[in-house]
Amino acid sequence: VVGQPSVSSLRESPWNEAPILAYRNEVRTQVNNKAAVHNAAQLSFQPMVCVAQDSCQGKPIEDPILVKKLLELSNSKTEHLPGLLPFVPGMPVILTQNLAVELGLINGINEIFRQLVYEADSVSTDALSNTFPNNTQ
Repeated sequence: VVGQPSVSSLRESPWNEAPILAYRNEVRTQVNNKAAVHNAAQLSFQPMVCVAQDSCQGKPIEDPILVKKLLELSNSKTEHLPGLLPFVPGMPVILTQNLAVELGLINGINEIFRQLVYEADSVSTDALSNTFPNNTQ
C-alpha cells in the first residue's frame, strides 16, 4: 500500500477486502484468478470456472489447439471478455448486461454468486490451463 508504512499485511482487515486498482487488464485478470482460487480454498470449495465457448461465423470452434489458444488470449484481444471465468459461492459480482429486467437482474447491479447450474455432460475441463488447480470444476 503506497504511503502506508504501518500496514503489516494485506491479509488482514481492512486491507484484505480493499479494492485493487490494476494498471493492465492482464494484471487484473491474474489478481482475480488468484483471489478466486484462494477464497475457494479458504471456504473448502472446489474452484468453478466457466469456459468461453467461442464460435466463428456462427459455428462452434472444435479444434482443441485453436480452442486452447483462444482461451489463453489476453482480455485486451477478446473485447475484454475472459476465456476462463472463475466463480466461488459467496463472491460479489456485478452484472454488465440486462439478464432479466423483470427479476431485477439488470446492468450494473451488485449481487452475490450462489450457485452455478449446468448440465454435467455439456462441460469439459480439458481446456483449463495451469492457472487453476486440478480439482477445478
